[in-house]
Amino acid sequence: MDSTSLSFIVKKLIMLIVVVTFLASIVFVVDGEAKTICQAKCEDVADCDGFCKRIGFDSGKCFPPLYQYCCCQGCVIWAFIDS
Repeated sequence: MDSTSLSFIVKKLIMLIVVVTFLASIVFVVDGEAKTICQAKCEDVADCDGFCKRIGFDSGKCFPPLYQYCCCQGCVIWAFIDS
C-alpha cells in the first residue's frame, strides 16, 4: 500500500467513528429527555421544583399517593455534564 491509499483509509475510518459517535449521542439524549427520577424525600427538600432545577432537570414535584418522594423530570443529560 502506498501512503495515499493508507491516508484515504484512515480518513474514512475517522469519519466512520465520528458518525457512530454522533448517532450514539442522539440515542442517549433522546432516551434521557423524558425520564422521571426520584431524588430525595419531600420532607427533606422544602422546594422540590427548585431543587430539581438546581441539579439540572426541567421541573420537579412530589407525586401522589403519599407525596413522599421528590421526583425530577426533564432533560437528564445536563445533570451529568454539570457535575
